[in-house]
Amino acid sequence: MNTLMLSDALVGNVVRIESIEADEHTQLKLLSLGILPGDILEITGRGVFKGPISMKHGSGTFFALRRQHAGQIKVSFQNN
Repeated sequence: MNTLMLSDALVGNVVRIESIEADEHTQLKLLSLGILPGDILEITGRGVFKGPISMKHGSGTFFALRRQHAGQIKVSFQNN
């Protein structure tokens, strides 16, 4: 299984969240957005100059995360 941090995923990648390696506060923030291990995400954009990463959640919602938070989410590639 090829794993990487969400902050390293490229536009067009479809990934599955393997784990969230963050403090409790950040985990609760991600949980409030509905981001959980096992979820499928498609990377739709990356901000310039280390800006936010935008993505589509498997449920069809779109959102963006700070690169710092994305760097605490371990993901694996999904086959389309």
